[in-house]
Amino acid sequence: MASSSPFASIGIDELIEAATLSKIWNEHADRLLLIARSIGPGSDSALAEDAVQEAFVRLASQAEMPDDPMAWLVRVTRNQILQWHRSRGRRRCRETRVGRADWFQVDISESIDAATATAALMKVDSPMREIIVMHLWGDMTFESIAEVMELSRASTHRRFHSGLETLKQQLNPVDPPSVTQQIQ
Repeated sequence: MASSSPFASIGIDELIEAATLSKIWNEHADRLLLIARSIGPGSDSALAEDAVQEAFVRLASQAEMPDDPMAWLVRVTRNQILQWHRSRGRRRCRETRVGRADWFQVDISESIDAATATAALMKVDSPMREIIVMHLWGDMTFESIAEVMELSRASTHRRFHSGLETLKQQLNPVDPPSVTQQIQ
């Protein structure tokens, strides 16, 4: 008698692997895409989406699951994006045809303005921007980020705080009144 199950043609090991990959995709894809959008000069959404998909394809072909899947995915995604920027091949032509999208989805319930946040983040130097996005929106630890960026944990932490200071200055450019102005 023929089995009517849609999984009859695949082995149980493949089903478990697919379930694991699906779980990892659901847990990390959105954060990984946000991090990918922060990498490199003038990053665009299409390039970031391609790199995230490529990272998951590479994860699916691994013999063993990495200890920290998010950090592994960020490293593969980052390396792929940097490689594409260097090669300037077909991807470069595609980048010029596709417009840059806002990194954040506009949500009325949120107090952050997507366009303002994106503009401010784009003014922060790339390594600091990447670290800020990985930590705040990617929910990664400084240890994981340090491993991905190939920096020490202390350097990662310093760059994060330096980037936050840059963002604060951009978002609140009002200088405090000088002492002489306060006296008058």
